[in-house]
Amino acid sequence: MNRNPLYPSTMRNRVEFLRRAVTVNHGIPTERWETAFFCWCAVEPLSGREFWEAAAVNRENEMRFTIRYRKDVSPEMRIRLDGTVYDITSILDKNNRHEALEILARTVTADGKCTD
Repeated sequence: MNRNPLYPSTMRNRVEFLRRAVTVNHGIPTERWETAFFCWCAVEPLSGREFWEAAAVNRENEMRFTIRYRKDVSPEMRIRLDGTVYDITSILDKNNRHEALEILARTVTADGKCTD
């Protein structure tokens, strides 16, 4: 059975989208990540051919997040799921119908860099 990706039972993970905030104190810029919004989503690792294509460019730890369509999601954001932070690599509007967004993201290390 081919189930709609927006079916409520598939969107069982609550994630936090983070946006970068830069503050300047005494001429010194400080960067931090603040919560933009929370939403429900479906999460799955890349599988099969997608995994091997991602591995070819050293992205073995890439995940696919599917959320309901929103206009305020951008590639500069990050996603936090169960304490793990992911850096967004691409955002696709599935079928160009503004129903769902498919987001590919990879994990971020403790020093704030993406793992390669």
